[in-house]
Amino acid sequence: MTINGKMGKFEVFQNGTLSIQNANIKDRGQYLCLAENEQGSDKLLVTLSVVAYPSRILEPKVREIKSHSGKTVEMKCKAEGRPTPLVSWILANLTQVRGHYSGPRVSVTPEGTLLINQVSVYDRGHYKCIASNPAGADTATVRLQVVAAPPGILEAKRQQVQAGVGQSLWLPCTAQGSPQPTVHWVLYDGTAVRPLKPSVDPRVSVFANGTLHLTDTAATDSGKYECIVTSSTGSERRVVTLTVEKRDMAPEIVEASHRRTELVDCKASGTPEPEISWGLPDGTVVNSALQSDSSSGGGRARRYILFENGTLYLNQVGMAEEGDYTCYAENQLGKDEMHVHITVVTAAPRIRTPSRTYAQVKPGGKIRFDCEATGEPKPKILWMLPTNDMIAASNERYLMHVNGSLDIQDVKLVDAGEYVCMARNTAGDDSKVYKMDIDGKPPVINGYSQNRTVVKDTATKYSRKFIDSLRSCTEEGTEEGTEEGERGKREAVQRSGGGSEVKREAVQRRVCSLPGKS
Repeated sequence: MTINGKMGKFEVFQNGTLSIQNANIKDRGQYLCLAENEQGSDKLLVTLSVVAYPSRILEPKVREIKSHSGKTVEMKCKAEGRPTPLVSWILANLTQVRGHYSGPRVSVTPEGTLLINQVSVYDRGHYKCIASNPAGADTATVRLQVVAAPPGILEAKRQQVQAGVGQSLWLPCTAQGSPQPTVHWVLYDGTAVRPLKPSVDPRVSVFANGTLHLTDTAATDSGKYECIVTSSTGSERRVVTLTVEKRDMAPEIVEASHRRTELVDCKASGTPEPEISWGLPDGTVVNSALQSDSSSGGGRARRYILFENGTLYLNQVGMAEEGDYTCYAENQLGKDEMHVHITVVTAAPRIRTPSRTYAQVKPGGKIRFDCEATGEPKPKILWMLPTNDMIAASNERYLMHVNGSLDIQDVKLVDAGEYVCMARNTAGDDSKVYKMDIDGKPPVINGYSQNRTVVKDTATKYSRKFIDSLRSCTEEGTEEGTEEGERGKREAVQRSGGGSEVKREAVQRRVCSLPGKS
């Protein structure tokens, strides 16, 4: 086949280049390039090799999957190869589905996974996955076993039921499954009762739909009632805890608190159901009414939460919560109480890791060092300056925040050094070291900050004398150095009346700092 221009997937460009779109293994072989004109011709033979890898399924070649009927089954068939293999499946009924397929119950994902929704016993059998490309094919077999699902119960698996003396109760237990399961009840005393069959106790019966009927309830009927559903595929059960209230009786606290947490228990019994309240160490009483009044407006009661079962929750435990607590259980027939002493365990301070412990500040700037500490009792924060002075409150240059942070205003050269934050309480202390460097330099004359020489000069009485700092002094540094240089330029005499004289002394002296000789 000769190509000159474009033909299908082949195209010859004007510069003689041959382009092959979407090359595959069928395109391998020899290609001859022929160039000719009136003067002659030339040719070039090119051999094209197309690299291809046969398909290989990464899943086990033979495997088995078990599923309950009604579930969704997923069979993976991940394959690799070059070009990318095409995955197809042969189902148990010998139907073949290729590539990306979607049916009413059966579908194949782009990754080659076979999905079967609402699987039934008719779907069991062997499924074959085939991955193929031009370089070869690979297969894997999956054996699907479908078993009937175990029986189920529509109602809650566990239930609490309360009843009064002399009432009638219906406790449902609706079974479902295939094959149809059987139902029976086991009473609190171990007696088994089956549907439509007489019971030892004439007050107890079970309907055909599994509902347990109990008439003329008594306090002795309190206990656990268990419904058991069974079939050839398994079993399921449901437990109902029945509480039959006794006659009216005074409240009694039957369970005291043994916790060592922020929860304090107080379980009481009685008929009518007793109301629980708590007396706090400061004499305040917390009950359900006070709690509902405080829920919207805040206040002390919000620090305490009283649950319906009588448990008191201490929302924010601190040293103020230490002391004696009293639980009161009260109804129309009487009152009972329980005393609990709470000891709050102290905790040594711990300073949280600050965002920074080192800073470089320009003169005149400001800086903040954070020092937030936790502990019980609440730690007191102190700061030690580089001068070893201790501050515990704000002043004109240092601002201490409530959380312990330290602000330094109008930073000066002398502020450089280490700052130590200390957090202390009765349980211990903790500290953090912070360092601050000043981005500046002290004043110097002639470039020397040390080894200065004092030069003295004299002035004759009634004469004039100028001290030129430019001749003997070079000014450099901060504002303090500028002032010293200006003093060196001042006139050594002052005029008085019509003449000139030096006041008070015949000899005046001016001092200029010069670099010392080493």
